[in-house]
Order: sequence, then C-alpha cells, then structure tokens
Amino acid sequence: MFKIIFHQLWNQRRMNGWIFAELLVVTFFLWITVDPICVLTGTRNIAPGYESKGRYVVRLGTYQSSHGNYKEESQNDSLRVSYYYHVARLLRDLPEVESYTIPVQLCFPNSMNWSGGQLFRDTAAISEDKFVHHQFYSFVTIEGSNPFSTYGLKDVRTGEDLQMPEDCTNRVFVSENLARELFGGIDVIGKKVYYSYKGASEIAGVFADYKHFDYGQPYALMISFEKEIVANRWMHWRYPFVLKLKKGVEEKAFEARFRKEIVPQLSIGNLYFSSLKKFSEISNEYSEMTGTNNKYRLQYALVAFVILCIFLGMLGSFWIRCNARRQEIGVMRSMGASQQRIMIQFLVEAVMLVTVAFLCMLPVLFNYVYINGMATSLPGGTMPVLNSAYWMNNFGEHFGVVSLVTYLILLVISLLGTIIPVTRASRVLPAEALRDE
Repeated sequence: MFKIIFHQLWNQRRMNGWIFAELLVVTFFLWITVDPICVLTGTRNIAPGYESKGRYVVRLGTYQSSHGNYKEESQNDSLRVSYYYHVARLLRDLPEVESYTIPVQLCFPNSMNWSGGQLFRDTAAISEDKFVHHQFYSFVTIEGSNPFSTYGLKDVRTGEDLQMPEDCTNRVFVSENLARELFGGIDVIGKKVYYSYKGASEIAGVFADYKHFDYGQPYALMISFEKEIVANRWMHWRYPFVLKLKKGVEEKAFEARFRKEIVPQLSIGNLYFSSLKKFSEISNEYSEMTGTNNKYRLQYALVAFVILCIFLGMLGSFWIRCNARRQEIGVMRSMGASQQRIMIQFLVEAVMLVTVAFLCMLPVLFNYVYINGMATSLPGGTMPVLNSAYWMNNFGEHFGVVSLVTYLILLVISLLGTIIPVTRASRVLPAEALRDE
C-alpha cells in the first residue's frame, strides 16, 4: 500500500504541493495560537495546595463616629480586643464549623493582598546578599486558630494535615519550593531561615506548594505566627476569620442560618458583620476584577475560531482533492477495492502530508520562539514565577508539549477533512464515477 501511496503523492505533486504549502502556514499560526492556551490551561490545573470546598471568609466592619449606631464608650483598645475575642469564640463554636483561623490582613487565596520579602539560608548569605524572594502569610494563634486544618495544607512528606506546634515563637513553616530554593531539598526541619532585618526563625514543617492565585503558579511561601492581635481602629480589616465547615454540612443551609441567626450576634460594640464569602466566590471576584476571566474567554474563543477556520479551509482543500480523484476512486472500486480500503489509503496520504509539513515547519517554529520567547505571562498574579518544576517554564518541555498538541489538532482536522469527502466519493457507483473518463 505504501508504495502505491508514494506513487500517487508524487504523480499528484502539483495538487499536493498547494496543500503542503497550506499546511506549512497553518502549522505556524496554529502553534502560535495554541501556545498561550496550553500555558493557561496547564497553570490552571496545577494543584492549589489547599482545599476550597466548605471554606468561608467572614469580614467585620466597624461603625464610624458619624454612624447612628456608633458607641463612643466602646472606642478603647481593651474593649475592642474583648469584643473581637467574643466574636472569635462565637464563630469557633458554631456547630457547623470544624476549625477556624485568623489570617493577618488578607492572607487567604485570591485576596488582593500579596506580601513578600527576602529570605536567607545563613548569615553568610546575608553578607553576600544571596537571598530567595518569597511570599509570606501570617496567622494569629488565639482561641484555637489553626491555619493548617482550616486551609487543608498538607505535609509534603506524609500528605497529612500539618500540626500546630505548642510554641510558635520564632517558628515558621515553608512551602516545598521555598525549601528547595533555599536548601536544595525538603529535609529542612530544625534549620533556620534568616531575615536581613529581624534575625532568624526555625523551620517547623514543610507543606506542599501553594497557589495564592488560582490562575497563577505556586510561589515560594513562608507561614509565620503572631501571638496576639494589635488593638487599633483597623482591627476589623486586619483580622478577618476563615471558617472550615464539617463534612456533610450543606453550604446553602449554613449560609441561610448564619445570616438569620449568627449575623445579629456579631454586632457588638462598634463591630458589625460585613460579609460572608466562600473561597470560590473570592476567586471569581478576583478574576473578574483583574480581567483574568475575560483573558481566558478571549484566548479560548480565538483558538476555537482559528481551529474552525483551519478546519473549513482544510476540508475545502481535501474535498477538492478527493473530487479531482473521483475517476481514480471509480477505477479502484471497479477493481474490487472496498470502501474501507479506499478510506485507509486516503487517510494515510493525509497523515503523511500533515506529518511532513509539520516536521518541515518545526525548525522554523523553534527558531521563532527561541528568539521571541514563548507564552509565559500569566494573568492574575503580581509576581513573575519561573519555577523549573513546571513544564511551561522549561523551554524544551514547553516547546515539545505545544508542538504535540498542535500536531494532534492538525492530524484530527486533516482526518476529518478527508473522511467526509472520501466517504461521499467512495459511495458513488463505479460506472457513474467513470462516465466522464
């Protein structure tokens, strides 16, 4: 069969040449279009490192002096703290709540806050200014606050929830990628990390890589702790609450009961309930606010449009090619060739044309992306992330993945573009196909 196919491809080289040229152009533009989609999809599918189901953020507000419910006698630090502790215990003891934690400022996924700094592995690195840039979270350890259980952060070795140390003084937890960047591995428990501005802290545990932004890549993260809240007029903004519901609790029922029964109890002193939002709602709000969702929709719509245009164009080319060979198909049928035999021959020809054109275009694509760069800009993040652990950040793997996806798309389109006209042409009776012969 292959000898016949090569013979046919050579005999019809003029017609096949135009299809080959079309495939070269299509391969180039399809690769460029598919590249950002592969990066966006691959990044979105990286494990977030936390659990979002059943997690809520509770925000408080505080009445200002111009408000009718403002209480002048409640405006002192000791009362603010006592009221805040009362709210913390109330939320902690809700029957639907399994655990809770108090992040400092906006230390939860997809919040608008992003705090980072420089971290050193030893004092020599400080003097040499050899640091690793990291993101940091901080939590207040009062009234049973437990960020690990609440967020679902897992020990990188055991896969189990991390345990809160009895004494959190000068102790931190680091993500796997931060441990590897600092020390080259994850055997770092008991080692110290240094800050150029406030001494050192001991590493108490290592957790799996964590994504602050759902549409970004995990960044090197360190978690530290504060023993108490800072009493001031901004407490309501600085210290939200994150709740984790027990398994089996129906979220809509919890939200309805919370707003009906719990919200009135949160108005104490000058504090009042501001909002109750699921992690997923916060993620959607952030994506809409930053335009990330629109970028995704635009990229996917663009790829869909390009694929449709390519499909219609290749379908037309292969249709003309098959119609021009109706007499050949008639001869094959008259000599006893089955529809399946004819279909296989035409499909193999299409695969060979696509494969040769794709291989010829690969060096051009390689040179183009090597000079101009590939899609590495990710929406939704405030810091660039180039962690070599992910394929989209390695040139070779990145080029290979996008090339494979592009080739498969071209292959599917060419096969569909061949099956439809060949099926139609092979059903024609030999006498009818040969009447113009």
